[in-house]
Amino acid sequence: MCATFSDDDVGKAVENGNGEAVGVITAVEGDIAHVRPDLSAVESITSSLGWEGAVEMTVTLERTIVRERTADAIRLEGSLPLSNASDDGSRTERDAVND
Repeated sequence: MCATFSDDDVGKAVENGNGEAVGVITAVEGDIAHVRPDLSAVESITSSLGWEGAVEMTVTLERTIVRERTADAIRLEGSLPLSNASDDGSRTERDAVND
């Protein structure tokens, strides 16, 4: 778990546990960052599930799933949660594939 997010994190790439870019931080609020998912990372999943509008939303990222913060990126322990920022954040890329 990393320190609280800061305004310096806005614009940083978000990478999943495999080092793949999955989004960009668009805003921060203390322990939570809002991430715009990378279209190339989630477009095929969301399209197959009928979630075409989902890629235009942001998802909530809690610091508890962040492995590392660097000058250029936020690296996650696993996958980027694929839920709307207003949801509870419990849905992951893996959940979406297994549905």
